[in-house]
Amino acid sequence: MFKAIPFQYDSELKREIDLRGLSPSTFVNYRSHLRRISEYFECDIKDVGLEDAKEYLYHLKAELHRQPQTINICRAAYTFFRHNVLGDYFPAYLLPQHKLVYKLPDILPAENIFAVLERLSLKHKAITSLCYGSGLRISEAVGLEVGDIDSASMKVYVRNAKGEKQRYTILSKFSLNCLRRYWKSCRPPGQILFPKLHTPGEPSFTQYLQQKFCDTYKELFPNSNKRITIHTLRHCFATHLLDNGADLRTLQLLLGHKSIRTTSMYTQLTEYSFSKLVSPIDRGRA
Repeated sequence: MFKAIPFQYDSELKREIDLRGLSPSTFVNYRSHLRRISEYFECDIKDVGLEDAKEYLYHLKAELHRQPQTINICRAAYTFFRHNVLGDYFPAYLLPQHKLVYKLPDILPAENIFAVLERLSLKHKAITSLCYGSGLRISEAVGLEVGDIDSASMKVYVRNAKGEKQRYTILSKFSLNCLRRYWKSCRPPGQILFPKLHTPGEPSFTQYLQQKFCDTYKELFPNSNKRITIHTLRHCFATHLLDNGADLRTLQLLLGHKSIRTTSMYTQLTEYSFSKLVSPIDRGRA
């Protein structure tokens, strides 16, 4: 267990992040990584030098077996702090960036997803159904306001999308039914649709819901070897829409992807396009 070292730069770090229009989650993630670096070396983060940072990143990779994305976020946090809070500039290439490894996500059958939904509480069922039925990230789902649900047009306004962008996506009849039952049962007191229990002006925490989804899936399907998180539901939304004949441009808009190249990943996962292909060896023997 590392020694707890006070982090004394909250206001400075938040100011620099806000000035650049970065999201509140960036502040939370950067602060968390900086605290862990500080505790690892048992000293103030400003006293952690460049070689120390390299040692810590290697510790994340070799000993803790963290994913490349996590290592790169830690690197970005340290570089941002040194450059913008301490004013201590160094060329970023001196702190190596880990090569990213992109893996195709695992996709769940729709019947498995519905089996999990039926095990969740009413509130969690409503949130999780939006992740699958509308392709929302979990942070987008819990950040919804009451007025973001348009039942007349069957669409959802996503106000807290990645990169501070906004978009519209579809609203499923299943989710609408869950939302109406949730509304009658819980009746949130403010504008936030899924507020915290004791602070209704703030969205619910996502950690418990993510863990509940994973635990329920493992309980129902103990022999599954799929890599499952609640974000898997967003991948399932995209892949299952393609299976039903949706086009990539529409899918890009619903998911809020900046580039269609990101959306095109799902063409490797869909059964629809593959079912229409004929291998040249079979065509030649037809």
